[in-house]
Amino acid sequence: MSDWLIASNNRFKAADLQKDLAFFGLTAIPYTDCLAPLTFPAETTTSYVTNAITKARFLCRQTGQAAIADDSGIEIPILASHLGVTTKRELHEKANGSDNQTLLAWLTDYSGTDRNATMRSTLAVVIPNGPTITATETVTGQIARHDLGRFSTGFDKIFWLPKLGKTLAELPDSQRIPLTHRGRAAQQLINMLRRKELIP
Repeated sequence: MSDWLIASNNRFKAADLQKDLAFFGLTAIPYTDCLAPLTFPAETTTSYVTNAITKARFLCRQTGQAAIADDSGIEIPILASHLGVTTKRELHEKANGSDNQTLLAWLTDYSGTDRNATMRSTLAVVIPNGPTITATETVTGQIARHDLGRFSTGFDKIFWLPKLGKTLAELPDSQRIPLTHRGRAAQQLINMLRRKELIP
């Protein structure tokens, strides 16, 4: 079993986080690579940090291994009463198609800065008999009019970076990962682990 387990039942999120951590030098694996799926505690509706810590702490206690968890969401000011920490739950509840299709439908009548958006990721590490560490990062941009790009999936396909004139999914990993909310959080987290001499 790996020293570092990713606490997620979402295989796409787990694979993305695994790739982000590896990009900055930390090898971790989805816990489902070595264990049957577990039922995690219910998430809150108010705190990325609380959700991430709860997931990591649960897996750490179940396995006795260091666990890394992510809680993330998309924040769109024009839809201020929606999304954020409840992004996936809300989109899945209301969706008639993919999450992206639902979000694009909500924004059909908006243009320009009304399509501004921020993606936020909080990563938490819980280590047996050790510290709990968190890192939060964001990426800002706009929501495109339709899916674009083939290098990644999910919101990356509609998350437009005006300065680059591309969505995140139009960028290869070497360019994309350092720009994403989860990639930036992974880099920050790994730097913190190194400063605490918890990894080489």
